[in-house]
Amino acid sequence: MPDSRIGVLGDLLSGSAVTNTDLKTLELALQKLLASPKAQALKQVIQSELGGLPTDASNQDYVIAALQLGLDPLNSIHGFIQGQSGYRGQPASVVIEGVGAHLVEQGRATPQTATFAARLLLALRAPEFLVKGIPANVTYGSLIWVQLAMAVARVEADSPGATPTMSYTEVLAKAGQTGSDRLDSQHVQRKALTDWAAASGVLDGSSTLTDSDLERARIAYNSQLSTLMKASAAVQTEIPSRRAMALARLQECFPGVDPSVFEIRDIQKAWLRPGRPGLFPGMHSMLDIVMEGAPLGHEEHWISKNPRIPVKRFCHLYEGGTFKVAEDFKRQYDLAIQAHEDGHKGLASYLVSTLPQEDRNNFKHGKLEFFHTNEYTMAMDFLTPLALKTRGHTLHVKTTRGGEVNVYEIDTRSGTIQKQNYLRGRYTEPYTARNMESRTANVVSKTVLFDTLSPAQGTSGSRFDAIGEVFARSLDLKNEDVLAYARGVTSYDENRATNQAVGEFFLNLIPFRSAIVNFIKGNYGEGAFDLALDVVGLLTLGAGKAAQAGKAFSKGVTSIRGLSKALRFVGLTAIETFNPAAGLGDLVVGSGWLLYKGGRLGLRGLNKLTGRSASYDVLKAASQQHGVAATGTFKVAGQTVEGGAVLKDGKWYSFDADRMQAYGSPLEDFAAKARAVDGAIATVEVAPGRELSNTLFREYRVSESNLAGRTRNSQGVYRAADGHTAHIRHIDSSGQAAVYEVREVTRTPEGVVQARIYSANRQTPLLVQHVQGDQWMRLGARGGNPPSVASDLGRMMGGGSESRLYESLDGIHVYKETREPGHVKVPDYFERQAACLNEYHGEGFAMTLFENGRGYIKMKKIDGVALDAIAPRSLPKKAQQALDQMLADLQKKEMFPNDVQLSNFMYSAKENKVYPVDFDFPPKDVLHFDESTFAIHRDDFLRDADKLRAQFRQMIA
Repeated sequence: MPDSRIGVLGDLLSGSAVTNTDLKTLELALQKLLASPKAQALKQVIQSELGGLPTDASNQDYVIAALQLGLDPLNSIHGFIQGQSGYRGQPASVVIEGVGAHLVEQGRATPQTATFAARLLLALRAPEFLVKGIPANVTYGSLIWVQLAMAVARVEADSPGATPTMSYTEVLAKAGQTGSDRLDSQHVQRKALTDWAAASGVLDGSSTLTDSDLERARIAYNSQLSTLMKASAAVQTEIPSRRAMALARLQECFPGVDPSVFEIRDIQKAWLRPGRPGLFPGMHSMLDIVMEGAPLGHEEHWISKNPRIPVKRFCHLYEGGTFKVAEDFKRQYDLAIQAHEDGHKGLASYLVSTLPQEDRNNFKHGKLEFFHTNEYTMAMDFLTPLALKTRGHTLHVKTTRGGEVNVYEIDTRSGTIQKQNYLRGRYTEPYTARNMESRTANVVSKTVLFDTLSPAQGTSGSRFDAIGEVFARSLDLKNEDVLAYARGVTSYDENRATNQAVGEFFLNLIPFRSAIVNFIKGNYGEGAFDLALDVVGLLTLGAGKAAQAGKAFSKGVTSIRGLSKALRFVGLTAIETFNPAAGLGDLVVGSGWLLYKGGRLGLRGLNKLTGRSASYDVLKAASQQHGVAATGTFKVAGQTVEGGAVLKDGKWYSFDADRMQAYGSPLEDFAAKARAVDGAIATVEVAPGRELSNTLFREYRVSESNLAGRTRNSQGVYRAADGHTAHIRHIDSSGQAAVYEVREVTRTPEGVVQARIYSANRQTPLLVQHVQGDQWMRLGARGGNPPSVASDLGRMMGGGSESRLYESLDGIHVYKETREPGHVKVPDYFERQAACLNEYHGEGFAMTLFENGRGYIKMKKIDGVALDAIAPRSLPKKAQQALDQMLADLQKKEMFPNDVQLSNFMYSAKENKVYPVDFDFPPKDVLHFDESTFAIHRDDFLRDADKLRAQFRQMIA
């Protein structure tokens, strides 16, 4: 056994080849340490004591558990970190250094091994501290630190030990693709939440926390996270360009015209009053005229002698009100500027909250003075006024508390708040021009006292908001110079000066453009996207993809659930309600850590053993190798968790589905659910994919009154007294009960009861099998195994770049299939489309399925024809009413489709109805983020609806 005087780590290092240089690299030093003769001998002793199985993985785990026990025998390291108020608001490196010093003080490490010991312990207990490339403003105890900790937990649950070698962006991207198990994620969420709550003052970190305390902290955290996400999304809002909008409208109306023609200044306004014609001065281009948007007076027209310019059609469209670009631009511009004001206000407030405790106290309780600086260029003479050179985007804040003065710079472009006390001399009263201005060559820097807050003004929370408001006002975004830049210059106002400083300020207003902290290439979800880290540490789809993903802020602002999908914040999640097992990890020390790790691996391997289509192929393969394999439940620190196991010498052992091997010590109270013996399934629960969904098959249901006076027989069937009719009662997984008429009730040679469901005296494709009581499951057409999607696909009806459409063999459904294989789950956009279809047509209209690397949407078949397949002048006039009614329904229900085009709608001549069949729309929480967001979605829909009506009118006879 190890020498108790120097601990497990010291004892193992004394007999290893690990050098002081090796200790600087955790992975290398640990590899050498585990390969040492002393480590191998210790492994044998522990394995013998615990009765564990000898495997490569568990051999290392035994020694690592011993190292953990030696460094932190009472599992108290998290309590130590949380108890150090000085760590809050500090980067991870400060905490690592502090943990190392603590281990030295406790006699568990030496000054030479302190950093290695700290990193080893944190790799086991809090690996988020070891993630590489953590942004400077993602400090311990901050809002985003909680997200990092939860992301690390999700990745570690899927790939134990992976995160210390990963970068911050890689962890968030991986977490965005990884499901979390309740055992591990809630344990980590609880710890990270209490850290944040104590650091932010939501809870008193020194007292014992109750469930109500945690719930209060959870609600506060989710609220502040939502606010930050909205701010991050807001500053990514595209500020419209009047020129770009006008050019797009012209290209839309004149698709066959060379775009260069739009800029030929060969059009003149004419007064065509008979007998008194006249020409107005000035030549303009089509682009100039549309950008300006000035109305034509009575008997005024546009004329041109240039044959390349389609002036007659242009004049006709202009007079008809087609080119309302100037009005649309001003409306969108005002919304975008307001979004930026709100966003920069939110970011500035958040940056203050990330500071260490002492600095936050300066902002909470001190006198605050705000200073803003612009730079100007001097001319060569004394008469020309100064010209703006650089418009300031930062704000300096002077804090005075207890006689101590500090100066901080807030910069939302780079997402930083930095102490700059070298400026204390400059920001000293009196604040005269002599003291506040400086000159370098011909550049003059002018600083002004912008605002002040006395110590008595506001509580800490409202003070942070007030700081954000001052910062937003200092940007002066509603200045006419900024509007003029966005408007652009036309022939009407060429002599208007365009200030280069305003242009630079304008382009740098969106932090995504000017201060992307990090950038990676990777796979997220179902496709390859650019991933970019915004200025506060939130990972999103890159700037070029954000608009495509959710039409950017103006097409889908962020909230915790719906909005994060719209703008695609990657790896971000709200904290859900805690359950009693959330503190499980805190109970596990020493050898118990092996069981805890087994629980995590078991949860991850459970889906793999079961199979995504409940085929249990991996479980059967495991039983071929080990004799008996099962999925089930077992105990970890007194709590029940799920996982896979194999039977060895009458005892159940945890099973690693990746390595296909058992490991660890015997499991406590393992209870098998699905069991495979020698490659065959022995018992199994009803899998969700085999479930008889009462919602999905509601058209086959009959009244509960059919069971009046009947009792269920031994076959699970309710027969009438005359024996001529039979029904079954089925309760599905949602708890909903339904009654079906059945015929052809049979019992297989194995004793299993099967029956055919009938509806309206006609046979349906549904063959069902009795499970128990009032529970049935679906089978294939000939009984036996439940039907696969592939076996139910009929003829292909059509398709696009992303999907194909098939008829179902049952004649009443269709399948939408992802065109490319290789998916690991149903794509998110398929899930969203199915949800939208159910919301419009009614629950049960559509459902998602996954099989053989492809995602599917199974939906009710509509008896109709896609609008893009309908010949011109072939529809009756009443069809126009059907389209108008459908569009009115969408508007009434606030379902504003993101992609309004003919191919996404079908017309049923039989019912004279138009149906949306391939669409998605923003969730309600996205839509009602604020009035301006709702207005943008609604107005876009109304504009798209008008285009759809115009196209549809061409089909009316």
